[in-house]
Amino acid sequence: MCRTLIPWLTLLLGTSPLAAVSSKVVSPQLEKADRLDDSDHFTEALAILKEAEKSDPSNSEILYRISRVESDLIEDLTDDSKKKAYAQESVAYAKKAIEFAPNNPDAHLAASIAYGKLTDYVDNRTKMEYSKVLKNEAEKAVQLDPKSDYGYLILARWNFEMTQLNPILKGIAQMLYGEIPPASQEKALEYFQKAIAVAPNRIIHRFYYGQALEKLGRKDEARAQYQKVLALSATDKEDRGYQRDASAALKALR
Repeated sequence: MCRTLIPWLTLLLGTSPLAAVSSKVVSPQLEKADRLDDSDHFTEALAILKEAEKSDPSNSEILYRISRVESDLIEDLTDDSKKKAYAQESVAYAKKAIEFAPNNPDAHLAASIAYGKLTDYVDNRTKMEYSKVLKNEAEKAVQLDPKSDYGYLILARWNFEMTQLNPILKGIAQMLYGEIPPASQEKALEYFQKAIAVAPNRIIHRFYYGQALEKLGRKDEARAQYQKVLALSATDKEDRGYQRDASAALKALR
């Protein structure tokens, strides 16, 4: 996975916020798909959702879930051409979900994540173009749902990394936007804190918050976040991966 240029664009690799961000009453069929996605059974979840789509093709709840599961499934694939195809389809489904329900925050969140996935398969200029879309969709998600913790996480990473663009990407951003979009480390930390306030037991939020604090030289605060990451219960392989990374970071901070 290409993380060296704009790592924040793929910040939600493998995570499954479907059940977490939606408080809507959903059918048993969608609940089953959510459980399968949460337990990393992406192919099975996708099969259920695609079958549901046949009978209700304009249902945003189904469409955004397909987008999210396809984003998650990419990490289980080895063929880059298949990964790109799923990333493109994930974007397409998120856009359809927004078309049919423009005020569905989960659909906008799915779009933000899907565009992040697709950046692995485009050139630098397109990466920066997608970064603007990614940010706009995350902003729409939190506007519609102030408890969208993943929306805040995306905005936190966007703000933080935009302040640290390398010269090449900074030049591309200036060409695209006329000037670098407003971003600040202070705003990033504020968004991290909002994400944690909404979901204090979410490992991914605390890990990336700790990473940002470490980069800012605030080692004691970073250490505290990494320790909290290790104290929380992991729910899937991604959580366990963040815990391994947090353990390594703590050793490096000693």
